[in-house]
Amino acid sequence: MNITENDELSRRLVDHLASLYGIREKREGIHLSTLIYCLKKQQMDAGEFNIVPTDEEVMLFALGWGLQDVLTPKDVETPTLEKDGIVYRPDMVFPLDDYVIELKTTRMSGKKGDRREFPETWLKYMMGGCYITERNTYDLAVLWMMGNYAPPFPYIKSYRFEFTHDELVNNWQWLTHRFNIYKEALETGNKLPPYAYAEKWECEHCRYKMVCSAETMISKGDIA
Repeated sequence: MNITENDELSRRLVDHLASLYGIREKREGIHLSTLIYCLKKQQMDAGEFNIVPTDEEVMLFALGWGLQDVLTPKDVETPTLEKDGIVYRPDMVFPLDDYVIELKTTRMSGKKGDRREFPETWLKYMMGGCYITERNTYDLAVLWMMGNYAPPFPYIKSYRFEFTHDELVNNWQWLTHRFNIYKEALETGNKLPPYAYAEKWECEHCRYKMVCSAETMISKGDIA
């Protein structure tokens, strides 16, 4: 028996997923999720560079959105809202139960949920959603795909977050500050500086890593 890799088939499947979920398409407007992550990357995505997502990124996005499609009940709403120019669309809204829900799939250990150790990006997004919808509670449903690693059986666990007024206001001020910076950069075409609006972990596997590295060396005079 002889086994070889069928690269053409893999390419077709990855391209299909990218097309199905619009992973390589540009979104209109400035979204809440845009402001939470690296603004430099968002600007390059929207501008001249626009390097297409890698196959690894396509798979990560597709797995998350595909599982979300399967897990989303048919009777929920997903309205698109806007406040102060920031576009927001919750994953699910159960109008009769007054639930606004964020749905996440993750390979992190479920023990983090038990310890209430949730990523800061998740919290900022939910607080932003609360501010836009004029509420102080947000529900989070998490599919822990690897369980708690002992053994790794997947399970879903949901959590209700209740935020204080000050938390919501301070987070919104942070979001609108970044909105103004990003909006001005888009309108003027001025490049945002590398690393200024990103967390270190975002740079590790970023497809623009070499661009930021080169711009940094040029600014320091290391490259003529």
